[in-house]
Amino acid sequence: MVRLLLFGGVPLAVAVLILTAIFSGGSSESEVLVNDRPHTIQLDVLNGTGEAKLAQRLTDYLRSRGFDVVEMGNYAGELENTLVIDRTGNREAAVRVAQSLGISEEKVVQKIDKTLYLDASVYIGKDYRTLAPFK
Repeated sequence: MVRLLLFGGVPLAVAVLILTAIFSGGSSESEVLVNDRPHTIQLDVLNGTGEAKLAQRLTDYLRSRGFDVVEMGNYAGELENTLVIDRTGNREAAVRVAQSLGISEEKVVQKIDKTLYLDASVYIGKDYRTLAPFK
């Protein structure tokens, strides 16, 4: 009986180790530790330039880098400068988005709106040609 319990637990332990190795990869640039757990940064992208397809191109770029773009569209107006907006008070998440686009940290602004269920928003401005995906 003791032998059965000893050896019966081995496959379970091996299975746990294998599953842990599979699902515990290193964190990517789009993950932020929240309570010691990785969290994929969720954001929306709005085009404030009047030029077609920029939101789609930026969305594709961000998704290829592991960000979860949950919505994209057009901003109601035109913007001179691209902004990254912190929506939850987690500035680190918004700064990571900005860094991936080549935007300086000074252009990250805080406008918390927890009803959006987003970590950040990106508003594309007429300076979009200076952003990493458009160079």
